Amino acid sequence: MAETDLPGADGLRRLVGWNQTPEDWVRMLRLEPDGCFVATRDGLVVGSVTTTAYGQTLAWIGMMLVHPKHRRQGIGRQLMRQAIQSLNAKKVRCIKLDATPAGFPLYQQLGFVSEWTLTRHQRAAGHAAAPGAAVAPDTRDLRETDWAAIEESDTRAFGVCRADLLRSLVQDSRRALVWPANGPVLGWGLLRPGANADYLGPLVCANDEGSISLAGALLCAAGDRPVFWDVPDQNLPARGAAQRFGFAPVRPLTRMRLGPEIVSNDPRSQFAIADPAVG
Repeated sequence: MAETDLPGADGLRRLVGWNQTPEDWVRMLRLEPDGCFVATRDGLVVGSVTTTAYGQTLAWIGMMLVHPKHRRQGIGRQLMRQAIQSLNAKKVRCIKLDATPAGFPLYQQLGFVSEWTLTRHQRAAGHAAAPGAAVAPDTRDLRETDWAAIEESDTRAFGVCRADLLRSLVQDSRRALVWPANGPVLGWGLLRPGANADYLGPLVCANDEGSISLAGALLCAAGDRPVFWDVPDQNLPARGAAQRFGFAPVRPLTRMRLGPEIVSNDPRSQFAIADPAVG
């Protein structure tokens, strides 16, 4: 994939209705310039896949798309094999992805195994949170001096350091908050623009009170815009909060792994993931 391919790749993304933005494509290509791939027919982009490597311990595969008119021709399988080959050449030990129901059979055939499940929740435009959902946020805007605490907590929750990705996400976010407002930073979260809806995440905090405060404050920043929120199913407080804040489940996803189980993560500390395309 080259920058000249991005308009075609984003056209493919629009066709299938995913929520990523042109800025997301630019971010993934810049983070992994030799690890993103397209399939073309007659000069047109008909398929895409991205990889994001977090050192040699873990990498992510995302944006696995094939034009509806070109499916069931082996394009998706070829793109996935290219992505895996690229990561193997970099000696990445473990590869993960978040699978849609449509993609799950292919990933399973390629050797990926399920780890846990998550669910996309959506709050419609103009939909107010349920009565009693308001919280006292005790949050403040993220500062440069917060990054050491943010990286430490995110690494503990996600399993590896992904500082470059996080800093890039903050730059493109609508709002970036930490909790609590005073004292050591124990949690943080983002609200980001999306093509179809604002996106809540990542949101990382080991404290349920802090997680709910961050979610409430970030959702206030969304105003009456629609919002997506991808919630690990094991995180019962997050699922309950999503319901109280007026969200409804719309799509299941499955976190899958290729390679040894060497990266331990904590779904209970991940109140919202960063994006299915990057983890």
